[in-house]
Amino acid sequence: MEKITVWITASQAGRLSLLDRKRRIEEAATIHDLVNRGMDRRTARLEVARMRPGAWPSLSVVVCAAVRRRLADPDLVGPWAPLTEEEAGRMTLAGRWPGPRSEVRLQQRNYMFPDDLASALRTASWRVSERPLRELESRGLVGASLRLSPDQVRQRDDLALQLFSPARIVREALEAYGPQAQK
Repeated sequence: MEKITVWITASQAGRLSLLDRKRRIEEAATIHDLVNRGMDRRTARLEVARMRPGAWPSLSVVVCAAVRRRLADPDLVGPWAPLTEEEAGRMTLAGRWPGPRSEVRLQQRNYMFPDDLASALRTASWRVSERPLRELESRGLVGASLRLSPDQVRQRDDLALQLFSPARIVREALEAYGPQAQK
């Protein structure tokens, strides 16, 4: 398992928090119900712990399930060549890829991903983003402390829209396949 840090929208973070809160309330209610039926509290807590993976999966499990479904979509499914050692090293800088300017507030979250899913996420991200990232670099539109003209900013933003960072893939996964907002 590997901890993956991503930036998700505030509404996605809220839905996940609501799901987590609901899960904790349901677990407590189940423990209370089992105790009321005559089970001692310790045994009831152990029973709920056994039920947890199926009845109340962790947020990491929910996020990973959404990401697996997103990676199966036609635009990300591959097959992809494995990342080279150099590419894998550069992926550690993926959070520094440029993104288009956005008014959407993002919140940082950490989730545990199985190693195979973390690798698949990074590989799809890199392979889908290779061409626009190469173009950004060749035009000198990425890097710290750049002073870009308005035209260069527009070019960077246009190319950045074509990048699929791991965080973008996670956001899209949660939007398409994650818990939905309460109506």
